[in-house]
Amino acid sequence: MTGGAGLADEAAVEQTIVLLRAAELGLPAVGDDGRELAALLRSVMGGGPPGPAPVASSAPAPAAPGALAAVLRGWAAAMEVPVTAFRRDRRAVLRGDAAGVRLCPRRLLRAAVPRLRALGALPHEHRLSVVWTRDTPSVTFPVRIPGWSAVALPDRPAPLCAQYVHHELGHVMELAGRPPGLPLARRWRRPPEVAEWGALVVEALGRCPAWLAALDVPPDTARRIADHCRWEDRYTRALTALILRCAARTGRLETEVAEASCGLLDPEHVRQETLRAGYWSAIAEGRRLADRTAAEFTVVWGERWWDRRESWQELHERLAADGHPG
Repeated sequence: MTGGAGLADEAAVEQTIVLLRAAELGLPAVGDDGRELAALLRSVMGGGPPGPAPVASSAPAPAAPGALAAVLRGWAAAMEVPVTAFRRDRRAVLRGDAAGVRLCPRRLLRAAVPRLRALGALPHEHRLSVVWTRDTPSVTFPVRIPGWSAVALPDRPAPLCAQYVHHELGHVMELAGRPPGLPLARRWRRPPEVAEWGALVVEALGRCPAWLAALDVPPDTARRIADHCRWEDRYTRALTALILRCAARTGRLETEVAEASCGLLDPEHVRQETLRAGYWSAIAEGRRLADRTAAEFTVVWGERWWDRRESWQELHERLAADGHPG
């Protein structure tokens, strides 16, 4: 194969990755044709990654009636907004528009990257290409240039950026640990739950006031942002369980949503998310692994385990053991 043909192949793979990631995240710009093409590409690939993880074959355990509603009510009380706000404008609530505090994602990224590099979480030689968007979900993917990752992030100042900026940096960390000399298609193929495992370990830093303060976020602001992100984390955990239950019991979707949220969540939103049940399954397993990792690191290095280079080295080794391609 000539060098020109190889570059052309890598460019085609890169475009495929962008399409598949966008479809997986439910980005509106993909459209029906793009989603159909993404599904066709996944079927041709034969079921392995790229693509979402399969839904667990065993039915998810039922949650207590009103479990998600309890989270929504507690969060609304903490923000001093009506609980009906979740159904009226869910995205605004998740961002933290009513939280009374702001965080600039650009400033956060500029502070977090060198800090993570200094701790050994991000290799100094790995480079980021950042595209700032407006209110579209954040996403990270490898590109055809070895040693680079592309990241798209919303640029709206919001408390929630503490989580999604760190989540994407977690994906960059995990991608940077993959062998850079492999062709792009092989560099990208990895069990999605392993990729989410790394991302969710780093995401949790956005819920840690001490970490945010170490990035020069004022202490009171850091505490309030971490509080908001902890509520969002509780909500997402409960929502993930609900989505997976509804995906396993499609005939009971409206009943499941009504029982879990006491009418505070739009069933149509959950119905749409069940179409991405594989993605939510990977998130659930990745979160389980991330929780276990953080708990074990806390036992070994204490609450500020994230301030120890040894902990990041251990995380890199665990991620490498569970999913390098090839």
